[in-house]
Amino acid sequence: MTGEEPVSEPEDATEAAPVEATRQGSVTYVGTGPGDFSLLTLAGAQAISRADLVIVDDLDVLDRLAQVGVDVRAETLTVDDDESAQVIAAVSDGRTVVRLWDGDFFNTTFHEETLPRVLAEHRVHTNLVPGVSRWVSALVYGAVAPTTTFATLDASREVPADDQWPHAGTLVVWTTAQLLDAVAEAGARRLGAETEVLEITDLGVTSQTSTLTTWDELARRDVDDDLERYLVVGPGIGDAARRRVDWFASKPLFDWSVIIPRTKDDLDELCGHLSRFGASCEVVATMSIEPPRTEQAMERAVRGLVDGRYLWIVFTSPHSVEAIFERLEEHGLDSRALSGVNLAAVGRGTADELLKRGLRPDLEPMGDNTVAGLAMEFPAYDDLIDPLDGVLVPTADVNVEPLLESLGHLGWEVEEVTAYRTVRAAPPPADVRDRIKTGLYDAVLFTSSTAVRNMIGIAGKPHAATVVAAIGPATAQACEMHGLRVDVVADSPSHQALAEGLARFAAARRADQEAQGLPDTKPSQRKRRKRRKPVADGA
Repeated sequence: MTGEEPVSEPEDATEAAPVEATRQGSVTYVGTGPGDFSLLTLAGAQAISRADLVIVDDLDVLDRLAQVGVDVRAETLTVDDDESAQVIAAVSDGRTVVRLWDGDFFNTTFHEETLPRVLAEHRVHTNLVPGVSRWVSALVYGAVAPTTTFATLDASREVPADDQWPHAGTLVVWTTAQLLDAVAEAGARRLGAETEVLEITDLGVTSQTSTLTTWDELARRDVDDDLERYLVVGPGIGDAARRRVDWFASKPLFDWSVIIPRTKDDLDELCGHLSRFGASCEVVATMSIEPPRTEQAMERAVRGLVDGRYLWIVFTSPHSVEAIFERLEEHGLDSRALSGVNLAAVGRGTADELLKRGLRPDLEPMGDNTVAGLAMEFPAYDDLIDPLDGVLVPTADVNVEPLLESLGHLGWEVEEVTAYRTVRAAPPPADVRDRIKTGLYDAVLFTSSTAVRNMIGIAGKPHAATVVAAIGPATAQACEMHGLRVDVVADSPSHQALAEGLARFAAARRADQEAQGLPDTKPSQRKRRKRRKPVADGA
């Protein structure tokens, strides 16, 4: 036999242990938009969802993100004084980092100061998701169509010399209240004292104001605030302002502060409609969701679902959906456990909660989307077609007897189970209660009779100057029973109708003020009585 014999491993050779791969960290700088976190891009939201560390300027950002539907599940830290070192250390530890930025990176000195240090350490692991430029926002929110030559000038830290001002048809200047006089004087020298200027403050938020002025008027104005300013000059600036294309200031609820007491329903849709009309919302929880006092009934119901005891399950609120799925998850189950069970949902929010879990309701009331409406449209039991007659109704500790009776008359065997309890929430912070009682909110919107009772119970009655809006006649009656004057009743029991009703009221109120020659003021801007000083005895 010829050839080389195979070489065998020595008997004492040991297999090399596998080398554990070192986790590679990364940083993604995510921009948003000036003053508006709803301008966050889809790429930015995805980066946040994948991160295990999010670095922000202020933890209040989390609430603002939640309002636009972005839930930050990662650890969140505020930025250190040495931001570059903080990011480099986190990436070196193998963490997936998102640095959330208000606006766009390359509109500031960030790319000159911070970014180079991070790139020097982790170039291939650094990503940028752009935000909406402050310069573009000034044009869009100011309703200015730029010319073919468009330039920007950063005067937020110092006033550039006259020869550094760019030559362009349309110019946007970013500055601060402290530098406004010096910038205006330079603008007057460079572009002419009587040149029209569109001054924008609170860019991109519902309190944005746009004022048509001149460089000379700006230089002579006393400014007592600390707001940053955007000054836009160019052809057509004056005509645009005079035609009131400033859609922020012309919105019926411009700069209105609205408080909404929340019970069980999600109010994101309502806040979205109000924002469209120019208002800013503050939601106050008046009800807390608690588990049932005893667990046995829910345990039996979940076992019945798994064992195939029910043909239908009727969800009367989003919380009933959450309660059932929490129990299923405790047993290691998911939406597949409801395979073969027909689903009925009352309310758009309930149906949306099912859709989040990949389930589409088999029955939703077409007309009256309430428990009563569902009872009218629910099919009757047919023993020749329906293999089961069981219906499960998980609900809160409230009366749903009319629904149960109606389903019983249709031939169904109905089982009600308390899936959760609703209890009155703790009072809101003292400053919120004070604003409610002293009339610093322009309007309060009630979406149910329960919201009326609970809010008054935990925070007191709104001030008489506050506009009161109710979603329907029953809610309005509850307001009147508690001594409140109702100014707005929605045409239909929907969030959109409620917001539109308040907007019409505000527009009519503004028109009435203009007809009387009065200034356009909000309800919270009423004249307040001065407290009388106590008179000393004998005076």
